[in-house]
Amino acid sequence: MPRRSLVAAILAAALLALTGSAARADGDPASDTLIFQNVFLPYPTPPREITKPLATAVRNVYAKGYRVKVAVIASPQDLGSVPSLFDKPVEYAQFLGTELGLYYIGPLLIVMPAGYGIYDGGRPVAAEQTVLAKLPLPAPTGDALVQSAAGAVQKLLAARALKSKDIKAPYAQPFDSSGRRGQSMQLRYMVFDDSGRARVQLDVRVGATRVATFNVPLRAVSGQKTYTVPWTVPSSFPAGPAKLCVTGTDPSGNKSTPACAPLRIL
Repeated sequence: MPRRSLVAAILAAALLALTGSAARADGDPASDTLIFQNVFLPYPTPPREITKPLATAVRNVYAKGYRVKVAVIASPQDLGSVPSLFDKPVEYAQFLGTELGLYYIGPLLIVMPAGYGIYDGGRPVAAEQTVLAKLPLPAPTGDALVQSAAGAVQKLLAARALKSKDIKAPYAQPFDSSGRRGQSMQLRYMVFDDSGRARVQLDVRVGATRVATFNVPLRAVSGQKTYTVPWTVPSSFPAGPAKLCVTGTDPSGNKSTPACAPLRIL
């Protein structure tokens, strides 16, 4: 699958939640879904009572300050244009991890009928492999694979085998905004990080001059949401080309390069 640019991928997917059918129309479905979500489920999607324990297990990982993404692959159909990697969990883990490298570098767990694969951006995964090697092979049904994935995540977390240095800065992008002097407006932006949390700084600039700064504290963020900060434009707002610049910082201190968009003040 040709790798799309970061901006194109985010603008295409951030405003609309990915559906299973939309994701599977692409070359490698999991590579789209896992940009913004932490779990890729097989088709047809198992019932909620089956998928909920896996979602809970993954949330517990992030609650403990670790990270993981999980792809459950039940059939070649789940692999889109790369069906040759079915039942090759180790090879597919490396393939998918490389696909996600622009957005996420951290533990990536693959669950297939043939077993488990783990990848972490090319970094050592001996601790994770030791845990996974002790697990029985999953039964070859979608429901059973999801249940096995939940168990695997729980075992990895209990063994503290998901320690992985976070090296990816958040992605933060403002949207074009407009307002009037002396009136209230909303400064709109999007931000996401592979840790699921980020703090954000917004700067209103006219030329090289910083006119206003807003700091949003560390909180949960999602690439499928648009965030706003209210601002009353000063009546004395200076003339000249204005812009809104946004910078995101994750819990590990990784900081994004400031991204700016036009700000039209009338």
